[in-house]
Amino acid sequence: MGEVKEETPFKARGEVLALLPDTSGNDINGLGEAQKRHASPIMWHDPGILAHGDLQNWFFANGTAPGANEHRASNQEFTAKPLPELAAIAADWEPEEASAKVKEAALMRESDIVGIARLNQDWVFEGYEAPYEWIVVLGVAMDWQCLKTAPSHKSQIEVQNQYGRGTRAAYKLAAWMREQGWDAHPHGGPLAGPVLMIPAAIEAGLGELGKHGSMINRRFGSSFRLASVMTDMPLQADGLDAFGADDFCANCKVCTNICPVDAITSEKQTVRGDTKWYVDFDECILYFVENNGCGMCIGQCPWSRTGTAPRLADKLARRRARR
Repeated sequence: MGEVKEETPFKARGEVLALLPDTSGNDINGLGEAQKRHASPIMWHDPGILAHGDLQNWFFANGTAPGANEHRASNQEFTAKPLPELAAIAADWEPEEASAKVKEAALMRESDIVGIARLNQDWVFEGYEAPYEWIVVLGVAMDWQCLKTAPSHKSQIEVQNQYGRGTRAAYKLAAWMREQGWDAHPHGGPLAGPVLMIPAAIEAGLGELGKHGSMINRRFGSSFRLASVMTDMPLQADGLDAFGADDFCANCKVCTNICPVDAITSEKQTVRGDTKWYVDFDECILYFVENNGCGMCIGQCPWSRTGTAPRLADKLARRRARR
């Protein structure tokens, strides 16, 4: 599975190439930088502040399937509704009890998985603010039968559908938290918010970073999307969940081989002072915008196949225990 690239090398359209800025996206991301710094917005923020803003606009105008746009429009309509006013009296719960209630509320409001982390200000994008102490990270599962067809209209529609569900889950949870008297700020994709979602998800115990640059969860593999709620409700942090995905990725070559533009490397790289898996932005984005948002790497990831992730995580855990 995942061993065949396109027969002819991909070549971006002239009209797309003309939209590229002079600055490399890898430079904006901080590839090769030894010093830590805040991430710079690069895609999926307000296009007016982005070097790649014209490219982002082209994608939404020309590179998305009609069904995907319908989900995106519905998502925007949902987020335009105001959140409820804060209750006059805040619920007086101990952090452990509050966390349990928040997780229960999240799972009752369209989330499939949920974790809690103390909000690290290092995760905040340059130029943005996140004046909260906690972040509740939500995950919503995708239909792998759709995702594995990537890049296709079918997979792109499923991605937008689940981004919408994640957004609804975040807004519904934030509304519930405000009804308990605690401020809450929700966010869901496909556009980015003030905080890098993946570091928060890792810290909240939702999994590990995969070689393909996306999360791997012990239940859903790479077949899920993220949303979040920031809050000052006193909560209790979850621990990391390192179940062996990183070690697995070091030896697996599926996403490296399947990527049509060789954007996924076999070695970790230094990015803004951290050594981690990194996908070449400049190579990936051109194929992404012209090919239904791509997603081949996560669609073909061995972890994503329905029912595989729990068995694989257990196998790796037993192997670790023997060591």
